[in-house]
Formats: sequence, structure tokens, C-alpha cells
Amino acid sequence: MIKKVSEIMDVNFLKVGPLDCVSAMKNIALEKNINYFPIVENNKTIGVVTYKELIQAHPNRIAVDAMTKNYSVITHEMSIWEVKSIFEDESADLLIVEKNKKPVGLVTPSLLEKEFQKHFDLLTGLPKTDYILYQAYELIKRENEISIIFIDVNNFGIIDKKYGHVNGDIVLKEIANTLNQHKPEKTYICRFGGDEFVILTPFQVEVTNKIAQELLDIIATKTFCNGFKISISAGISGGRRITGRISDSYSTVLNLINIASLACSQAKMNTDTIRIEISSESMDIA
Repeated sequence: MIKKVSEIMDVNFLKVGPLDCVSAMKNIALEKNINYFPIVENNKTIGVVTYKELIQAHPNRIAVDAMTKNYSVITHEMSIWEVKSIFEDESADLLIVEKNKKPVGLVTPSLLEKEFQKHFDLLTGLPKTDYILYQAYELIKRENEISIIFIDVNNFGIIDKKYGHVNGDIVLKEIANTLNQHKPEKTYICRFGGDEFVILTPFQVEVTNKIAQELLDIIATKTFCNGFKISISAGISGGRRITGRISDSYSTVLNLINIASLACSQAKMNTDTIRIEISSESMDIA
């Protein structure tokens, strides 16, 4: 499940009024180790004073005189990926998280960066599965098609056993970089686990099949570290919608990934003749 901002936000704050004195806020900040003071007037958040602004302000000033201007307000139900986009698109230094129009927490870029270290694979640098879930949710919300390519490296265990895990890790990094570099625009990739990768496309199966074929050909013709030649198999699901979408988009995407993984397993059993398996179960799911 995609993590929401309510699960990572800083809740160590104290609401103040617009006319509250800076000197009193400084005393509270030092005594209780509070760094954020949302300013609330008539049950509406009108600003926030951070510890940085607080120590720079004259003690005789009031809260509205010291508040920062570089902030935005978001809802507690936003995903962390949406919050990441807000920080990238806006100049905000701080986000106030609200529930029922009342402040319940705050998020800073450093807090979000610390969280996102958990959501990217350390070896390949690719995001993990929840990134695909979020991007798929956004595509479904915009009424785009979605298709899943599930990729598995053929006979990868032989490299680990014969040449060691260090060489195996190098190969995985090279495969990840190659897939990420050559995937088309408007498609998204993650490391699913082990030697498995998932690519999300906003296209129907026919176009997605061509993308998968091109990626498989690129991998097959590339020479990896120590002269290794690698092949991959792929399973495809989704992108054949003929009726309305089901309401639970997260379950939809997880189901598509599962179907594509089963199709990929089928392709791996027929690597002499079939490298890509398109699941017939994809009809009507996306």
C-alpha cells in the first residue's frame, strides 16, 4: 500500500494565534523543544512560524510578523509521492498537513528525503513497487490505459553461483540502467525484487508488447561485465479495457502485476521459442 503523509509527518508542533508574542513562543520552543507553530485564526491556518524565524524575530513582535511565507497546505490523505511532486514543483520550504481543515502535522524536504531513502533500491537506484502503484493510480485517475511488463532475468542464479554475488550485483545494476535508459517516455520502472523488474505503461497491450520486445532485444545484444551475455523474459497484462474500471485501483494494479508475473513464468519455461507471454486474463481488469 502507498504510504500517506500522515504516516511520516512531524506532529511536534503547537498552534498559536496571530497576536501571540514571539518572546513567549521562544520560551515554549526552548522548554518543550518545539520547532513549528502553525498560526490559526477563526479555525483556519493562516501561516506558520518555524524555529528559524522565531530566533531571528524581535521578541516584542507577534506571530504574524515572524511567520514564513514559503509554505503550502496539504491534506493528510496525500501520498508521499504526491508530496514529493509538490516540493519539486513549488518553492515551499514547509508543508502544513491538515485534517478537516485543522493542522495535524508538518513535513519538510529533509524529513521527506529521509523517508524516501526507504523507497529506492540501494543497489540499482530504481524505486520500489509503491512507486509503480502510485503512478498507476494517477494514470487510472486520468482515465488512461495501463499495462504491466513483468521482467525476469533468465538463469540469473548461475551467475551468482559460478561467478559470485559481487558480479551478480554488477550485472543487475547494468540491467537496471539499460532498462531505465531505453524505456520510452511516459513509462515507469521499478525493481520488484531479486532479478525482477516491473514497467508500467499508459498503452494498450499491442504497443506494450512492442516496447517489451525492443527492451528484450537490447538486453540480448548487450555485453555485460566480464563478457556476460544475458537474456530476459517478460509477461504482459492489462490494457484491454472494454467496460468500466473497478473502484479499487490499488487492487487492480497489484492484480495486474501478479498476472504479468505468472505470464513471465510461463515465458521462462519456453525460452527457446517464446520470450514474451501476454496474459489472456488481462481483459477488463484495467
